Amino acid sequence: MPVDAKTVKELREKTGLPMMECKKALTETDGDVEKAIEELRKRGAAAVEKLQGRKADQGRVASRLSDDGKVGAVITLRCETEPVANNEDFVAFVEQLADVAMEQNPADEDAFLAATLSSGGTVKEGLTDLINKLRENINLGAYSRMEADGVAQYIHFDNRHAAMVAFSGGSATDEATAVLGKDVCMHVVFSKPVCLSRDDFDQELIEKEKEIRIAAAKNDPKNAKKPDEILGKIVDGQMNKFVAEQCLLEQEFIRDDQRRSVQDSVAASGTGISLTDFAYIATDLGSEEEGGE
Repeated sequence: MPVDAKTVKELREKTGLPMMECKKALTETDGDVEKAIEELRKRGAAAVEKLQGRKADQGRVASRLSDDGKVGAVITLRCETEPVANNEDFVAFVEQLADVAMEQNPADEDAFLAATLSSGGTVKEGLTDLINKLRENINLGAYSRMEADGVAQYIHFDNRHAAMVAFSGGSATDEATAVLGKDVCMHVVFSKPVCLSRDDFDQELIEKEKEIRIAAAKNDPKNAKKPDEILGKIVDGQMNKFVAEQCLLEQEFIRDDQRRSVQDSVAASGTGISLTDFAYIATDLGSEEEGGE
């Protein structure tokens, strides 16, 4: 049956899809707008499957922080290109995802996809609609939610890199604490530590790295006359530095003119806080492995 322009316009406003696609869906459903939406969603699911595997290392970060500064959430939504990352529908959707992370605290990605958006429908349905509209591989990136005596956040100016730290003690609403927390977050974005302290470091990785360094030291001609005991001490020193450079608390704090470690600088700040957790969130984290390039 013929489809009038008014109905096509109505469907386009509801879905944001091109006029010709809306007209085709309405024609196939005899002008029924709701059935046409269902049909377009089915096509969107097909588009999701078709686009999976394409590299998605662009995107956007969004965050939330409670009024008392004790609960925070940061999340990324990834896409293929910068123009899509700046698209108003994409931006609006990632902001909804930040609300979901903050308010519903999904336990994992499956729970996140099943969570309900403020605009209605599940996250998975909203994501399918967005992919159908923007025609890029779009997927949930890393996300984190923290509850503590205090939480601080920082989003880099590119909206693609962010950090969040949790701390005990002090006051989350104290101005000096807030400034220090943000500075530590900036440090995390800049230095990208892999763990909070050496107690959290992957011991298997340490042993493997140590084994490689010992073998390299023994194969170096200039060490030919050095006993294994001396070589072991040299490698132990290297390993201590290796671990310290990757642990947040032991890294040299980029905001400290005295070149103290993050832990020492925080202890000397007078805020009374101790760092207990952190998260580094970026749109390109894991994109090569998950993007199927």
